[in-house]
Amino acid sequence: MPPKKKAEVRGMAQLKKELDEGTVRNLYLLYGSERYLLRQYRDLLLKKLVNDGDTMNFSSYQGTSADIRTILSDLSTMPFLAEHRVVLVESSGFFTKSVDELTDGLAELPDTGIVIFVEPDIIKSTETSKGVDKRGRLFKLFDKAEGAFCFDAPDDGTLRSWITAKLSENGKKIENGVPNRILAAVGSDMSMLEMELEKLISYTLEKDAIRVEDVEAITVTLAEDKVFDMVDAISEKNTEKALLLYNDLLDLREPVMKILYLIARQYQILAQVSQMLSDNTPKENMAKLAGFMPFLRGKYTSLASAYTMHQLLSACDACLAADQAIKSGQLSDRNALERLILDLLAL
Repeated sequence: MPPKKKAEVRGMAQLKKELDEGTVRNLYLLYGSERYLLRQYRDLLLKKLVNDGDTMNFSSYQGTSADIRTILSDLSTMPFLAEHRVVLVESSGFFTKSVDELTDGLAELPDTGIVIFVEPDIIKSTETSKGVDKRGRLFKLFDKAEGAFCFDAPDDGTLRSWITAKLSENGKKIENGVPNRILAAVGSDMSMLEMELEKLISYTLEKDAIRVEDVEAITVTLAEDKVFDMVDAISEKNTEKALLLYNDLLDLREPVMKILYLIARQYQILAQVSQMLSDNTPKENMAKLAGFMPFLRGKYTSLASAYTMHQLLSACDACLAADQAIKSGQLSDRNALERLILDLLAL
């Protein structure tokens, strides 16, 4: 007996082709880990299927507000002066459980009804689980109708092409190595990549070409971003968020000593900014004096204002004590860092 042919996983390329060709389906399921692409193609579908300002023939539901009977009722109602009635349902969780009523109802969907489900992978703390169960009847209904489209993180080659295209759209020539340097600094999350590209384009506004040194000058690494957000969470006494960001850094395989160094550096910069604010130092001089990029000035001045100088100096002392505890062998690096975070939260 010949081996069973593996089912094709439809994704971005197929949906883009259908949108370009004008193909319209009644059942759409967009799922996967890449939330940037999920949002992008959700919006492209809505632009194609729903007329601007048409609230009569469009309804949307999110999470627990998605009621099965309401969804089916909306889809079975005849559209008003339009070809279709469109219902958008996001992060419903329906594709991870048995929902026979919904599956049976959608199997009898009238031609005038179009439903779009957007089900990203579920992220809880440091654990990620799939937003769809491909064994379920509901997924199989969409898969059989060829309306299920997977949006997982693109490979590095695809991301390099996407980065190059985004920069070229703004009339920029790209030096060899620029896409790789951006990926190395930011990672593969497309939402973060887009934000960094916007900053890079603004930074090189008067230049014809973007070079590697421009990327190094403007792109904030993922680790530095997360450490800054951790310090921000600590200032708000948000223990849960601070520990979540710490776990994210460990998941990124950042060395513990690097995390400690970045935390200490943030508090040193904040202490300098706090002193400069007290001294009425001109804002345009702060970045150069404290050693951060000028576009981050607003973030640093805002966060420095959330602390007293005594707290900032105590935080710097605590970072130094943690470093000494590790180097003297009194504590393991993980224990010292975790104790430091708790000490900072207690300031």
